[in-house]
Amino acid sequence: MSQRLTAHFENREYFFIVTKQVPADRGNSAEELHIEMYKQPYIFLKDKEEWINKDGNRMKMDMGLIKAVASAVSDSK
Repeated sequence: MSQRLTAHFENREYFFIVTKQVPADRGNSAEELHIEMYKQPYIFLKDKEEWINKDGNRMKMDMGLIKAVASAVSDSK
């Protein structure tokens, strides 16, 4: 999964690469989405129907941009 994708948020384009997607398991593990945006890695967790920043992320991404990233990933499938 090294396709370059584009997320549109607040009249800007953000380019990123999906580095890994981890499906949820039947236990307590949530679905994960790993991306790299401008040389910065981010991990998002699916909390119910919404993607959120993983607590261990060095940088926190705005919720609106997370939604735009998730939408771009979904549209690319």
